[in-house]
Amino acid sequence: MNRMATVAAIALIGWVGWTRAESVSIVQVTDMRGQSEYQVMGREEFAAIQKEIKEETAIFLPIVAECKKEWEANKDNTLPFQGNRIKPRSAKKVGADFMDREKAQKKRSQMEDRASSKQAEELDKESKKSQSSNTDEVSKEMARTKAFDEAFEMIAKKMGEKLGRPVPSFGLLSGSDTKGEVKKDEKKDEKKDEKKDKKPKTEKKGN
Repeated sequence: MNRMATVAAIALIGWVGWTRAESVSIVQVTDMRGQSEYQVMGREEFAAIQKEIKEETAIFLPIVAECKKEWEANKDNTLPFQGNRIKPRSAKKVGADFMDREKAQKKRSQMEDRASSKQAEELDKESKKSQSSNTDEVSKEMARTKAFDEAFEMIAKKMGEKLGRPVPSFGLLSGSDTKGEVKKDEKKDEKKDEKKDKKPKTEKKGN
């Protein structure tokens, strides 16, 4: 009996150790506009995002067709519908799994830094290209970018309504800088708080 109890205790300790040391993965999640982000996920988190993506993919094509029909019915739209440039979200594991979430986070940060550097280089190339282009070419590119953003907004909105939840995306729309505006507002608030702290406290004089 004591032997059975000992075996059961060892098995329990082993199970507790296994659950605490659950493996995690670095997952590259790509949104519908093709922008990617690296995230650290456990088994359940990865299964959850795969389930979401499966739901989104199931309704994606019918909604794109519906949006295209609406776009073409609007005579103000002179450019073709840009829905072919928009894809369902995807999530794929990158590299081997980790038994330590902290180590996985460090690796994720390194991958994000490399991706950010690459993106900065591409933006710099695009900036130089636009500077060397003539006004007509720049105007056409801006119009295509605007049409792409509008197509994405249409598709994302309809998918959100159908799913009963928003479809996550990263960063900004191509023609907007709302993130920058948020940061500016945050800095303003910080400055206001600093001014409040610096204001001298006036003592109330007694009557």
